[in-house]
Amino acid sequence: MTDKNSQHIDAKGLNCPMPLMLLKKTLQDLPAGVVVTIDVTDEHAELDFETWCERFGHELQCLNQEQGVWRFQITKV
Repeated sequence: MTDKNSQHIDAKGLNCPMPLMLLKKTLQDLPAGVVVTIDVTDEHAELDFETWCERFGHELQCLNQEQGVWRFQITKV
């Protein structure tokens, strides 16, 4: 579900750095507090998103993996 307080990005099948680039582009136009959910299949995504969130202060709320798809929920601060 996507509304004014949440966004969803389907980045399955894309390799680094594309999932992170899509996330950055999406977040730049959103106000603080919006939750972005991104689904990825890139095996390096976990480290990429954790490092990026720590560096820029965004909150990584949820991280899970099921059947080769990682789902990240990131709140823009």
